[in-house]
Amino acid sequence: MSDLSIAAPPAAHRPSPEPASARWAWAATLLVLLVPTTPSAAQDADAARNPADPDAQGNVFHDGASLPWGAPDDGVRFLPLYGSDYSVSGQPFAFRLHVQPGFEIAPHTHPGIEHLTILSGTLHVGLGDAMDREAATAYGAGSYLAIGARVVAYMWTDEETIVQVHGVGPFSTEFVTPESPETPRASGRP
Repeated sequence: MSDLSIAAPPAAHRPSPEPASARWAWAATLLVLLVPTTPSAAQDADAARNPADPDAQGNVFHDGASLPWGAPDDGVRFLPLYGSDYSVSGQPFAFRLHVQPGFEIAPHTHPGIEHLTILSGTLHVGLGDAMDREAATAYGAGSYLAIGARVVAYMWTDEETIVQVHGVGPFSTEFVTPESPETPRASGRP
């Protein structure tokens, strides 16, 4: 094994001593030149990711003025707020539905607890295998409901309504009568 040593450059190639202020100016110039002005790979990844998917620390921030509502689909607009893969076990999610008068969803169940907060309008909710409008209850803005896993429920609106739904996956909708026409779904909706 040989000894490796690094010798100082010959005196002719050594930089001349500079005052401290000149060295600081040189360092600042080098820093400006080396710091990229284009987005970093992390910023590019953040821009490319679904705005409802949390960042590496689990954060999602939505400015109320620029929420990414989906296009209307048969009177329903869908807004994913947190998480985008509702099939993942243990994965939290949150989304909003903006529905028009006449929205209706036939008796159905979910594999986990469905948490609902009515943000505006009125949501009529009933429990049971048949849609019984007389047995349902109207819930207005500010109301909160938690419908247990596998509990059969049905819902409708008579006015424009916004509902926030959240829970933990897996989350899917199973209709009691499979041949029942489903309420049209907005793209990406569970």
